Amino acid sequence: MRRSSGRRETRGKAGRPWSANIHALPLDIARVLIGGVLFVYFLNALRQSRDFSDPDGLIDHRLVARLLPPTRISLFQPGMPGVFFRAVHLCACAASLLVIAGYHPRTAAAFLFLAAVSTLRWNVLASYLDDAMMHVFCLWLVLLPVGDTLTLPGILEHGWSTATADWLKTTVPGLTPRVFLANMALVYLVAGLYKFTSPMWRDGSAMHAALRMPIARAPDFWTLRWRTPLRLVTWAALVMEPLFALIFVLPTGSPLKWPLVAGAVVFHLGIAFTLKIPYSNAAMAGALPLALGPEIMQVGLGLPPPQGTAASAFAPSEIVALTLVALIVITLVWEAANTGRRLRERYSAKGWDNPVRALLWTVGIFQSYRLFDWVDARNYHLRFEVRRIAPGRPASRGPEPEPPDAAPAYPGAEPTAADRSAGRRLDPDAMFPRTMRHLLLQSYLVGNIWLRMSPDKLDAVRRSLLERHARRYARMHPEAGTVDVVAVVQRVTADNLELTRGVRRPLMRFTCRGGDAVMHSQG
Repeated sequence: MRRSSGRRETRGKAGRPWSANIHALPLDIARVLIGGVLFVYFLNALRQSRDFSDPDGLIDHRLVARLLPPTRISLFQPGMPGVFFRAVHLCACAASLLVIAGYHPRTAAAFLFLAAVSTLRWNVLASYLDDAMMHVFCLWLVLLPVGDTLTLPGILEHGWSTATADWLKTTVPGLTPRVFLANMALVYLVAGLYKFTSPMWRDGSAMHAALRMPIARAPDFWTLRWRTPLRLVTWAALVMEPLFALIFVLPTGSPLKWPLVAGAVVFHLGIAFTLKIPYSNAAMAGALPLALGPEIMQVGLGLPPPQGTAASAFAPSEIVALTLVALIVITLVWEAANTGRRLRERYSAKGWDNPVRALLWTVGIFQSYRLFDWVDARNYHLRFEVRRIAPGRPASRGPEPEPPDAAPAYPGAEPTAADRSAGRRLDPDAMFPRTMRHLLLQSYLVGNIWLRMSPDKLDAVRRSLLERHARRYARMHPEAGTVDVVAVVQRVTADNLELTRGVRRPLMRFTCRGGDAVMHSQG
């Protein structure tokens, strides 16, 4: 087992106070928790490989590589077989277990970083907040001095009693952990302050709108009866989120720290349980033990503060950590300075108007801490009507208002007279699943895009997605016959929380034949 040594604790006038040693145990508690989140994240990526990673899945990766060339900076390249992506995700699950066990955790995290970055870029059309945060947590596990405590090899070699006694005394250099905490504080501060630019956050309707969107776990539950409670929750989150940054800078024993920590835990668990964004919120909560390190060790376990500081020379990992956070700060300042300004080029496939962001992307970092301030522009509710139709029935001609008595189609619902005249209603979830990645792909079908791209490129992506969704359905339902698909789209605004203003948009008509789809029309 590795222990504190002169290599880690150089004392004297040359030392740097901000690099004062910290106890290693809270850092490794965070390592175990984050490692557990990474395991579930990559297990889910493995489970979803068929739809998103495979060459014949929902995403045309050759098209994406041509339209978005920066995504080619990846382990994954067009033409690779589906078994390769499954192998990488399976190895990532194994590497996550190594991180949890403390067996060469930094080496395992380096592989996880490459796998996470490659997955984000390979599935860029379906990438979201969880992907952005997971690859950054992987990088921090490489940089942080983890693996000195809470290790399975240590228990096997020395036994539980000896190992735990040693872990309580183990210290590590504190500079990189403190820089990591600064990064975490930035997430809360920037995400919280940007919400004040959102009219829906300021008027208290943002949370209700988000919970009525398909990204919510139970959007039909949050009816108008929740308007007032959710307005209070929205305003509470608006005030509290930037204050959570204080968790990482308040002194040990501050009376404000524990209420803020409790609020942050409720905040992250609330998001994870109500919205389909579990991994980033679980990882952020998993990082809190490091911020509470002094309370855990000195107050909880009664140990004295650790002694010693690191040597005056910066270690390579410390240089990288400082550079990383400095570049992220520059990126955030650049983004804030340009907020609200009209860009010279409205559409950009590369999106490299910020050169610092372009540099970070090149080395594998994609970060934006503007979380949920997009609700004003992206507050769309989307559902689908899928019907098996009789041969020769004319296709729908264009968008039309949804009838006032129209209701979502649920599996097993009794068909109405209108259903019988139009054809048998099918389960829309069989064609358009409701996982977060599927929902992101579906947003491109109605123009609610998350990546900036020109109209002609968006049209190419949309047509490709329609064809591949049809092929997927025909492969799973070869006897379905001719199928007509309509999207019902509406904005989720403060005056439309009941979702009564849907507009019907024909998407496509195709015939399932021999396990493949013959496309007849696209809306």
